[in-house]
Amino acid sequence: MLNIETYKPERFSDLIERIWIADNFEKEVNLVIPPNQYVNLVFPLNSSKFNRNQIRINTPQIEGISTQKTVLTYPANTKLIGIRFFAFGLYPFVKLQGKELINNSIPYPPDTEKIKKTIDFPMDECDTNKIDKLYNLLSELFCQKSYDDISPIMNFYNQFRWEDETHTIEDYCKKSETNYTSLNRKFTKIVGLSPKGFERLIKFRKSLCSLIDSEDSLTSIGANSGYFDQAHFIREFKIFLNQTPSNYKALIKQTDKQSQIINYNFKLF
Repeated sequence: MLNIETYKPERFSDLIERIWIADNFEKEVNLVIPPNQYVNLVFPLNSSKFNRNQIRINTPQIEGISTQKTVLTYPANTKLIGIRFFAFGLYPFVKLQGKELINNSIPYPPDTEKIKKTIDFPMDECDTNKIDKLYNLLSELFCQKSYDDISPIMNFYNQFRWEDETHTIEDYCKKSETNYTSLNRKFTKIVGLSPKGFERLIKFRKSLCSLIDSEDSLTSIGANSGYFDQAHFIREFKIFLNQTPSNYKALIKQTDKQSQIINYNFKLF
């Protein structure tokens, strides 16, 4: 059985969505993760190995945001700890071009002995100490200049992810006095998508969260997620998941609710 514990970030909360620890105690588990706007820094613990899209992984990884489904396979006795960043959140710590990470997972190589010691997790160490070590690592890596660079992206994200009222990107740029060309350049460099491409991903994820976490009608979910009409909602949903919203909701109902896998993947703090 796969158990996933999630923790609200106590530091860097504007960059980190959550910290998570996954334990698979029994038989092999397969997960199909829908497209998402998060970047994960993942550390296999206790010599754990797992597969990502049929590629074996046993070293620390940076998993980029995805516009397509990802298949994860966790063998028995797998244990992982990870930091789930917002799409822009990794950049102040690890300055990677967004295009390197889109739909991709790359090894994260600690480049100093100090950092190697920071992420050394003894087998019997408690989870609290592990999380403290992650914060120590992030403090070592943090760059204020890179943080300042992502400010326009953070503002854009806060508008389109958390605001109830839906605006077009053009309206947002006019209202916030943001130059679209400059915003587009930063998005392409840091996130790997254009603002319009990222907006589509955000709308899809908003609809996906509502589809799982609420009893609202599909019409309401589509409208509240920013889609013009039901046909637009269904069309976009099928592009990302190759399924209609109603078919996907039926599929979710068949999953093992006790696993909390769905809650880990969708519920927000």
